[in-house]
Amino acid sequence: MTEYLFLFYSTPGVIRTRKALQAAGVTFRVADIPRQLRGGCGLCVYLHCPANEVLQWVLPGLTQAIYRCTDGQYQLLQTFTLP
Repeated sequence: MTEYLFLFYSTPGVIRTRKALQAAGVTFRVADIPRQLRGGCGLCVYLHCPANEVLQWVLPGLTQAIYRCTDGQYQLLQTFTLP
């Protein structure tokens, strides 16, 4: 499985994603956003999942971007705009 990093526009996005992941029994961690990335609230969520499942964790209006994490590098996969 691949590691992904989710950025959010605000802290409620982190909280709602954390609750959804906990309810589903998915392993994740909340951390400060890496210095080379920028995000609205300063926190991000890292999780491991298959590539075909990553979009199920996007919360419209709350998720800002998804990055793939490989060897300390971050590859932007998708950004999301506010409605």
